Amino acid sequence: MQATLPYPLDFTKSYWHICDHIIKGESAIKRRIFLMLKILIVEGNVKELRDKAVAAGSLAQSDLYQKTLRSLADDLICTIVYPADEGAVLPGEAELTEYDGIAWTGSALNVYDRGPAIDRQIDFMKRSFAEKNRIFGSCWGLQVAVVAAGGKVTANAKGREIGISRDIKITEEGLSHPLYNGKPVTFDAVTIHLDHAVRLPAGSRILSGNAMSEIQAVEIKYGESVFWGVQYHPEFDLEYIASLIRRYGKTLIDEGIRKDDADVEKWAADLAAAQSSEDGNDMSRQYHLGPDVLDSRCRLLELSNWLSFVRQGKTDAGVDD
Repeated sequence: MQATLPYPLDFTKSYWHICDHIIKGESAIKRRIFLMLKILIVEGNVKELRDKAVAAGSLAQSDLYQKTLRSLADDLICTIVYPADEGAVLPGEAELTEYDGIAWTGSALNVYDRGPAIDRQIDFMKRSFAEKNRIFGSCWGLQVAVVAAGGKVTANAKGREIGISRDIKITEEGLSHPLYNGKPVTFDAVTIHLDHAVRLPAGSRILSGNAMSEIQAVEIKYGESVFWGVQYHPEFDLEYIASLIRRYGKTLIDEGIRKDDADVEKWAADLAAAQSSEDGNDMSRQYHLGPDVLDSRCRLLELSNWLSFVRQGKTDAGVDD
């Protein structure tokens, strides 16, 4: 089920009222309905970039996020907001408390460039931190959270990490953190980013890192809110990153990551094949791809663990029968 702005709270309140009327006296069913998770998905890209994704036959990142989260849980009510857009209708601080969790997508923006589309997102993250929220962020979401809480993000002097982030190692603190329940100690992940966090705000813990970025996952406790963020993209499969590789083709050539258009296309096609075609096994061996990338259960484990964290928070808060 999906609720959309501008009136997400009117929708959800009306929905609960109708359900209460229909199943009055059926406490077990009523409890199950009230335990449905209300998730706010925050799109990090401006409309122009979202439109480019759709024109290329792909999905906007917020639509992909919704699809991915709903593949992990069938009891979500998702609302998507677009704070990068001028005039975007956003929930206020009081309304934010109506959501059980907030998920931030990636973005092609660079947080240190600032400007209205970026500043609006930093301000919205600050408002999200001001209430008691459980927040998750992929890549851009992590970077916005770090800046909003007082840390620093810069372009990585080692260059862009794209395709597969190799040998991410969970830290000692990460080994006992619920973000990584069931995750291998060292793993690969689908990724695309130039920027990374170089100074974390107070209340942070580094949960994983690799040779490209010391901070590949972080927890930030800010006020009563808890943020979990990863620098990679668990929500991306190989077909989705292949589409991004094609869109970034010229940039990858300019940065020396690929030598020419044909090299870009081969890389993208090979990764997509590893995900879905009969040649997948050959491509998996050639590119050293394991279940941490190919098996959705492992690839999506961080998001699944976050949904469990959100659900536990809702359960702990209690539901009236």
